[in-house]
Amino acid sequence: MDNEIKGIKCEVKNCKFHDTPDNCHAGHIKVGNQSATTVTDTKCETFECNDSCNYR
Repeated sequence: MDNEIKGIKCEVKNCKFHDTPDNCHAGHIKVGNQSATTVTDTKCETFECNDSCNYR
């Protein structure tokens, strides 16, 4: 992965853009919920589940 976003720490291990040590390699991120009023109201809209989500 060569699109590391410097300064972004991501602890979501099942995101396909996650790389150790908690780097984001999405190239860009979009953080959503336009009506957020607290940290818990926000979400990463760039998230894509990696192969570990295919648990069938």
